[in-house]
Amino acid sequence: MKIVVCFKVVPEFDQVVEEDWNNFSLAVDLSYVNRVFGCFDESALETALRLRSAWEAGGEKTECTALTASPLPPSLCKILFAAGFDRVLDLWSGFHTDAEAVTSFEFHPRRTAAVLANYLNSAGYDIILAGRQAGYADTGTVPLSLAEALGIPVVTGVEEMTLCDVGEIEIKRISDTVRERLRVRPPIMAVLGNSPVSALRAVTLSARMAASKRSAETPALSMARKTVAEALRFSRDESHKTCRFLSAREDITEIVSKLREEYPQRRER
Repeated sequence: MKIVVCFKVVPEFDQVVEEDWNNFSLAVDLSYVNRVFGCFDESALETALRLRSAWEAGGEKTECTALTASPLPPSLCKILFAAGFDRVLDLWSGFHTDAEAVTSFEFHPRRTAAVLANYLNSAGYDIILAGRQAGYADTGTVPLSLAEALGIPVVTGVEEMTLCDVGEIEIKRISDTVRERLRVRPPIMAVLGNSPVSALRAVTLSARMAASKRSAETPALSMARKTVAEALRFSRDESHKTCRFLSAREDITEIVSKLREEYPQRRER
């Protein structure tokens, strides 16, 4: 069985100072901020390791891979190996030059999905996991576009995944209205949402030392290199709010009618 987790490394936004938040753009220097796994992606990473352990306990050899199309700090790469991943694949390094900005993938989710699919189409993975969304953009569309490109079924809102009968996986998922239990057979893509499996396991010092000389692989891609030329700019709409206290003597019906007339016009401005 082959399992792959598509993950993204993001800044730890809690560490961003107020001035950079107020003047945010992709040109803002966030080098002082730690890099971490996206929170939903971290759930997917731990879920993959638990599935691998369950399969291997039943005597089935399983390969567990972590795959990213975002810049991967060596420290996080070592954590993945120490946690138990067999391979770590870095598509970013093989697809970008140092001069290319982060905008190559940020806010271009379909392009991100296309790059991931370019590798995964011929890699033969049985189970593909991903987190629901990850910053900056938090579009939540990359896993869906990836499943579409690969032509495999996708299950969203996944909370937990466990093995049941031979060749089948039980998935607990939640939608807007109901909780469901599904039994599925690979190939399948599962998108982790608000899962109780919320963090990657802690790694021991000995595991870190054993992984100290290991590094990510950079697979070759068959698609053409392409720099996104579109310049992205960020702006914040100015808000003009007014407040008026109502008197008990006023005709409420007349006030509500007037607000209904004025509100759409204010929204347009």
